[in-house]
Amino acid sequence: GESMAEYYEILYPHFDEYRFFDLMERFQLNRKRKLASFSKGMKRQVLMLLGICAGTKYLFCDETFDGLDPLMRQSMKSLLAGELAKRDFSAVIASHSLRELEDICDHVGMMHAGRMLLERSLAELQENIVKVQLVTDQPLPEDLAVLHASTLGRVQTLIIRGEPAQTAERLAGTKPLLCDLLPLSLEEIFMYELGGSGYDVKKLML
Repeated sequence: GESMAEYYEILYPHFDEYRFFDLMERFQLNRKRKLASFSKGMKRQVLMLLGICAGTKYLFCDETFDGLDPLMRQSMKSLLAGELAKRDFSAVIASHSLRELEDICDHVGMMHAGRMLLERSLAELQENIVKVQLVTDQPLPEDLAVLHASTLGRVQTLIIRGEPAQTAERLAGTKPLLCDLLPLSLEEIFMYELGGSGYDVKKLML
């Protein structure tokens, strides 16, 4: 830890050595111990602390929370969120674990095969796609943007693109016995947004 601090001071003129050592102590990381002897999760913690203390405007992270237990993941997220709140700072996080991002990211981009498929605020993503559990004897409106449909008994589960209130109003015209609108997780949005973009989920199911 001490030698990494010396290295970062050379690379980053705004590196805060005092804060770095203070955070290492708070996270119970021995500053004199070789990083090679640390566990995977401990190494992740040190890297995050170095990145935050570097004093840069942007921090680029790759699978940042991989190898951390649930309590430490939340601690690292809180530390990152605090940094975002108190200064002109942005974190760009690349991750395959989308559930890790829902409670910290406010803007999301989805990439496939080297190109950006979509890029917008998380709120906008969640406001324009909805999961519906529906029981009705009437046909659905023909122009309803249904991305996915499945049926179990009389209950239809539909993934519909559209604003939730407008979707509910249109489905009310089918005189449903049941019509529950549910929010989608970021993981579910990812699956349905990538439909037809090179991923054939059915071929991946063995």
